[in-house]
Amino acid sequence: MIETIGATTDPQATMTESLMENEDLGKDAFLRLLLVQLQNQDPMEPVKNEDFIAQLAQFSSLEQLTGINEAVSGGKDAEATADLREAIESNTAVGLIGKQVEIPTETLTYTGNTSVEIGYNLTGPANRVDLQVYDAEGNLVRTLTEFSPTEGNGSISWDGVSSQGQAQPAGNYHIVPTAVNGQGNPVTVSAALTGEVTGVRYQDGKPILVLNGGETPLSGVARVF
Repeated sequence: MIETIGATTDPQATMTESLMENEDLGKDAFLRLLLVQLQNQDPMEPVKNEDFIAQLAQFSSLEQLTGINEAVSGGKDAEATADLREAIESNTAVGLIGKQVEIPTETLTYTGNTSVEIGYNLTGPANRVDLQVYDAEGNLVRTLTEFSPTEGNGSISWDGVSSQGQAQPAGNYHIVPTAVNGQGNPVTVSAALTGEVTGVRYQDGKPILVLNGGETPLSGVARVF
């Protein structure tokens, strides 16, 4: 007897249908779906790092939400509140992947192979902003200047080169911002690091944003644009 030959079965679709039939999409099911996805991905178009990181973060949130449900069921309201806060922070951090953020700081981590956007915030009108870049030994490396800056937020790009035209090594650098108005009086200004969020890692259960110019906890973000 000749059996009817049907369409090729999609392993991921088959597993999804099976899980949906059981109406159980817990953390174990999530991990199995993720594993099947990786095993059956197109080798010419693999899952992007950002997408994979986001999926892992979603799994972390799912695990936290499961814990919240168990805590509430067990009458542990305080524990549930803490878990809920962590789940919200995790989802917020994942949502920032691919976005530009600003973190108030006077320290930047230079990777040694790309330009860095150094942000600043002016509290009033100014005619000039200077951002002095110092190395770890306290030596002045470069002074970046912007004339007629806009009041509020702005940024100046540093190409990693000193005033003498020498490429600087990767490492931590200190930023000292100053600003003056048209009368030569000082204007309050603060420095910041701006960059694209490329990933999220976790430290003691707290999300740490990975930027192309360094790292920061979620609480350190002052502006998203």
